[in-house]
Formats: sequence, C-alpha cells, structure tokens
Amino acid sequence: MTNPSSGSFLLFIVFQSFGQHGRELITSELALRILSILSEEQFLPKMDRASLNGTLENVVIKIVPMENLNGRKLVEEGNLCERRNGRGVDLNRNWSVDWGKKEKDYDPYEENPGIAPFSEPETQIMRKLAISFDPHIWVNVHSGMEALFMPYDHKNRTPDGLPSQQMRLLLEELNNVHCHKRCMIGSGGGSVGYLAHGTATDYMYDVVRVPMSFTFEIYGDNTATLKDCFKMFNPVDHTTFKRVLNDWSAAFFTIFKLGPHQIDVHSKAAVSSMDKWVSIDEYFDGYLMGRRNRYGKKMEVLEVGMQEIRTYFRLFLLSSVLLLFMFCSRISKTGRQIVSAIPI
Repeated sequence: MTNPSSGSFLLFIVFQSFGQHGRELITSELALRILSILSEEQFLPKMDRASLNGTLENVVIKIVPMENLNGRKLVEEGNLCERRNGRGVDLNRNWSVDWGKKEKDYDPYEENPGIAPFSEPETQIMRKLAISFDPHIWVNVHSGMEALFMPYDHKNRTPDGLPSQQMRLLLEELNNVHCHKRCMIGSGGGSVGYLAHGTATDYMYDVVRVPMSFTFEIYGDNTATLKDCFKMFNPVDHTTFKRVLNDWSAAFFTIFKLGPHQIDVHSKAAVSSMDKWVSIDEYFDGYLMGRRNRYGKKMEVLEVGMQEIRTYFRLFLLSSVLLLFMFCSRISKTGRQIVSAIPI
C-alpha cells in the first residue's frame, strides 16, 4: 500500500497475543502454526509462496505465542482447569479500563483481577509492547467457544460510528469464509453472556487507540462437562485439531490481506488511524525507539522511558563498583606502595 500524498510504501502493523489463559493450549498451537507459515516452513492449502509474499509485503507482525507461561506450566502439571497466572491472577482482568468491578456472579477463582491494574509482570510487558508497537490491529486469541468479538467487554454495546462498522465488516468476512458462519459476532459484553472488566481488548481500543481491536474464540466443545476443562477448551482428536489450525491460520492471513484496505484512511473518522501509517525507512531507522507522543499517552511513554533510564543508571553503578573492586584487588596482589605524584 502507498501513501497517496507521497507515493512511499506504508506499513500495516498487527499485534497478536496467544495463551493468555493457561488452560487454552490450542491458542499457542495456532501461534506456532502461523509462525511456521510466516517462516515458510509450512504453507496454507490454496496459498502459494508468491501469494504469501504479496500479502506480507507491507505488513509488520508481532506475535506473543504464550503470554501466560507460568499458568501453562500449572496446566501441564495436571491442573487442567487453571486459567490464571502463577500468582493466581486472571491476566484478562488486570488491565486498567474499568478494572476491579465485580459482577453479581463474580468468581474469585476464575476472575481475580489482582491487587491493582497492571500488578502482574505479564500485563506490564504487554502494555509496553502495545505502546511501543502502536498497531493498527490487535487480536487476543482465546478458546472456549467460537466467536469473533469487538469492543466492548465491560459494557453491552459496540463503539459508535465508522470504526465499529469497519470492524464488523472484517469480522463478517472472516465468519463467512473461515468460520463457516458458526462464529458469534458482536461486542464481548453483549454476546458472551456476561460483562468482563479490565480486559486487554478494551484497553487496546480505549487507551492505545488501536483502530481494530478484537478477541477471537477459536474453539469450544459445549458438550464437555465443567470438570473436563481440557476437552472444553481444546480439540482432543487429530482431525479437529488440524481443522482448527488450518481454518484460523487462514483467517489471520485474510486479516493481513484485507486489514490495510478495511481502514478508510481518507475518512475524518480515521484521522487517528492515519497517524499510525509509517514508511518502511522510518520504521527501520528506529521507529520503535523514538516514538513521539500519540493519543494522549505521554505519561505511559514517559514511564517506560524512566524505567529504562533507571536500569541504565543501576548498570552504571554496578560497573563502577566492579571496576573499583578489580582495581583494589590488583593493588593488594602487587603489594606496591602508592606514591603521590605531587610533592607533599
């Protein structure tokens, strides 16, 4: 895609997270399949190398294949129903938008939001990645049902105006082509049957201002009992496993292909989206390192910068102490007397 005013190539930026809940193992399997296709180790059926390269020519993709490593370890150790991280916090309730609100059916085991927004290292890392990467599309991948959700999770409605229409058009295309019209479409809060507070997708849309912010639910077995968490959230036979990975890998590559065209950069409603388009030269010359303030995120960018400065200062102090120790050790080994060069 080119910038109409300059003719330069522009980048379309996609940020994806998988494995946010420990028990949803199939999501990280999908991340690995997408990475394998991107590295040309595998290919999608009906997609050749030339078509793949054409789709990805101006797309930059960041994938977090397993956000909740410690929660995943607990599941692999036999706690198949665990969705939280190693500290017992639900990472999809630990973000700052409407954080901490509890519905009447609140389950502390399932939805513990933590002691404060971003109290967990996992959400802190994801926030920093989102701010620095500043994507056009965010997709948070889960399992437990088949659905394509857009904001909002914490209230029973979708955003107003053109952005909502653009998101819905893309989701309807994915549902028709890849989800075989089985997927539920709409806001998470209005479709799933309960409101969720402090979620990643609501933060990405409201704070990071990602024009298209989604939560995908890629698999669910509604015949499984509540105690059979593995079957409820993950396919248990090879045929279904292969189908899920093929269908949803293809869906993501449809996003890579259609996403840049779905956002209307000429409309007034998409002015904020236009600011996200950068040239390839600008990107590789340090776009991620020298971000200017956007969307009122001054304090969060400043916070990240101050943390880096503090880290460098600690390293400087540590290196100074080590050099002093080495110098003193060298003097003690030589046993030589130090004589001042200036007469006393």
